[in-house]
Amino acid sequence: MTYPPQQPESNPYGAAPGGGPAGPPPPHGGAPQGQGDFASEWGIKENPSRPKKVNQLTQLLWVYAAATVLVFLFSLIASATAPWWYGTGFIVGGAVFGMILGALAVAVAYFITKDKLGAFGAADPRTPLYIGLGILGFFSLGGFVGGWGLGWYAALGALLALAKLGAIGAAFYLVMQPEVEQYLKSRPGNMPKPPHQGPPHGYPQEPPPPPQTHPNGYPQR
Repeated sequence: MTYPPQQPESNPYGAAPGGGPAGPPPPHGGAPQGQGDFASEWGIKENPSRPKKVNQLTQLLWVYAAATVLVFLFSLIASATAPWWYGTGFIVGGAVFGMILGALAVAVAYFITKDKLGAFGAADPRTPLYIGLGILGFFSLGGFVGGWGLGWYAALGALLALAKLGAIGAAFYLVMQPEVEQYLKSRPGNMPKPPHQGPPHGYPQEPPPPPQTHPNGYPQR
């Protein structure tokens, strides 16, 4: 006796690429499997699986990093076109320091997108963000005091400094939004790890060694 072929069970999550069964959709905040790329994973462009304001926060950090790269390029042009000016070394050195700050901005975006803010051990995952943004904003003020011997470089440096300060100010505003706060606190990797605790009744104690006996069978004192 033969049975007619049965229809395959429907998958509520859809089929995976290649015809295999697909797993459940990722939790809120994770990148869709098979659909993420470098730009969306690192927050350069909008990731649909993250809240809109979180995407805007990471994008502002990348804007800050891009501004530091432009300052560095302009400093190289200034040092090449005006080698006679005694301040070229100063502006190049300041631009190199700005690149370090740009790397810090990228690192902050990395900790947000990878849910690793819990590594700092703060009860509120926004605390390290406030500190990092404060450092970036403070050193952005240096863009207004360098390169005044070269008019074009001073003007571009001031505009880029304004852009960086604007990005940091907007990032501060976004970090304080309830949507961003709830998202950051909902990710387990952003919360500090609980201290390691032993068994509820303590560690089991080893039983005392048996008393030694005399070769004739009498216990020794």
